Amino acid sequence: MKTSTFKEELSGRFGWKLGASQESKDRLYLNPEPEIFEDLLDAVYEEKDGRLATISCVDEDDHFELLYHIALDRSGIMVTIKQSVEKGDNPSTESIANDIPGAEWIEREIREMFGIEFEGNPARKRLLKAESLGDKDYPFRKDFKEEDLEGN
Repeated sequence: MKTSTFKEELSGRFGWKLGASQESKDRLYLNPEPEIFEDLLDAVYEEKDGRLATISCVDEDDHFELLYHIALDRSGIMVTIKQSVEKGDNPSTESIANDIPGAEWIEREIREMFGIEFEGNPARKRLLKAESLGDKDYPFRKDFKEEDLEGN
């Protein structure tokens, strides 16, 4: 399947709510409206037999951008679904770990490094963050300052 064919299929189903997209021969980037995120993820992951490759996070000036990378191995396509999360005091979004168990550790890492809470993630234990970092120290955020740490 070509990315353009797959995009047309999704556009027929989700219409304008699919949002802006970019595509190349083997990559498709989607920026959907928030209300269809879960259904779109299901359409790509479950219905097309996708595999969660990873979730990445980008600290933008006024929000975080979560990028869910789903590999469609049979088609040779990588689909990236973007989700914006407002920064605020307690940034949060719904966890996908109950539907896609492989997301559990990735969400935990993003929580520790960026401070985004994944509501419904079953694991609460610290995963990677050094003990010297406090609960409110998020080392991958743009505003993180190493000199604010104790002992520096």
